[in-house]
Amino acid sequence: MKKTILLLLVFQSFLLIAQEPPKMLKYNAKNAANIFYYNIDEIPKKIKVKSEALKKITIKELRNYNSKIKNISFLNFQELRELEVLVNTIGEQSRTNPDLRRRLRKNIELVILPIRDSVAKFEETVNSAFKNVFSKKQYKKWIKYQKNVKRELLPKRPRNTSARTPSNGMGRGGRGRNRRF
Repeated sequence: MKKTILLLLVFQSFLLIAQEPPKMLKYNAKNAANIFYYNIDEIPKKIKVKSEALKKITIKELRNYNSKIKNISFLNFQELRELEVLVNTIGEQSRTNPDLRRRLRKNIELVILPIRDSVAKFEETVNSAFKNVFSKKQYKKWIKYQKNVKRELLPKRPRNTSARTPSNGMGRGGRGRNRRF
């Protein structure tokens, strides 16, 4: 009897350890605001631009974009740094305090969303310029490259080996994988 109780206690302690929340990721405000610079030398090769005139236009547009993004980054450097410090220091506490979480989210939205909108405006100008210059195939490669660069900015979730994730297809909203409603 004592052995079974001891076995149950040990088993339950393993279950409690396995359900620890994952550690807070380090917040990067520049990545959240989509502030990044294109590698000017790499893009003509990736898109397979062969004409020298087209390469010059591509490099000119990318330099223009990078300089505008540097200006945005320079003008908002202090706000982004303060937000980054705030989120990284208060982030763990915000998990347990919903009021703190709301205030933190509101602060992030006030700082990040206007910056992200201005960056998106410059991306649209670059995309429209490239749409007029590139062939359909090159433009498609450009958009694919742009999406991949943005995907790299997203934070990577840490792999938590002790906690198991449900594998029954139940995601957000409690619906199964293949349901449409």
